[in-house]
Amino acid sequence: MKIIAMTNKKGGVGKTTTALSTAAYLGQSGFSVLAIDMDAQGNFSQASGAKRDEAGTFDFLRDTPPENCIQKMPKYDLLAADSRLSRAEKEFDQFGREHLLENALKRLKGYDYVILDTAPAMNVLTLNALTAADAVVVCCQTDSFSLSGLDDLMGNIALAKQYYNPKLSVAGILLTRYNTQTKISEQATALFQAKAKEFETRVFSTAIRENVAIKDSQMRQTDIFSHSPTCHAAEDYAAFTKELYVVLGGDKKKWPKSSPKQNSESSPRISIHRQPQPQTRKHTIRRR
Repeated sequence: MKIIAMTNKKGGVGKTTTALSTAAYLGQSGFSVLAIDMDAQGNFSQASGAKRDEAGTFDFLRDTPPENCIQKMPKYDLLAADSRLSRAEKEFDQFGREHLLENALKRLKGYDYVILDTAPAMNVLTLNALTAADAVVVCCQTDSFSLSGLDDLMGNIALAKQYYNPKLSVAGILLTRYNTQTKISEQATALFQAKAKEFETRVFSTAIRENVAIKDSQMRQTDIFSHSPTCHAAEDYAAFTKELYVVLGGDKKKWPKSSPKQNSESSPRISIHRQPQPQTRKHTIRRR
């Protein structure tokens, strides 16, 4: 069972969208997936169409049997968030509270992947996610604010690894809300590549393009692959999920062959070397 946390202390960078899309694509590809909403705002739960006023993440952390907390979604199982998680700092005040999720997950069997959607804050719930996770995906919008906050975030992850979870690794940095029509995104990519090298990790070769279909799917409380399987966002998240699968040790040749129809226009790829190219409108990200 691989446990993956999507995180960033900055909001609006696509953590929830990435967690939901990754869980959905893994699920529809034949893997058994549990998604856990660790954010009191409950955006993941809302976008999934979860039932309200039922047991969920809060109860799971308080040792309620998993079968009484998990909701069955079409492509994944879900531990939903509710407003009680906003009281987590006071409710979970016992010694060793950083290991609540880690210990609770030991009661589960049969899942290939657990996807954790975290809050845009380094609170006790996010710390629990980092303590339980095998790997972290750092979601970053290609802007100066995400870049400037990366040092602090990576420092927090390093401390969680040092004091709570020696097995924790940073799977990579995922660039989201990428605009292929501007030079800013390309320039920011080079800076993120430099930061990734500094922190001994990678920038995923797939970037997620800005796409209005994502907001539409969330309004309809469904995943992007069910809502618009041929849009850029569906193509990009499919490519990212497969890349993440390989990064975490999966055999590329063993990825299930059945997958949704994809847009014929390729998703943006981040290459290691850059060759001089004429200005075109192809969706390719090149490193300087």
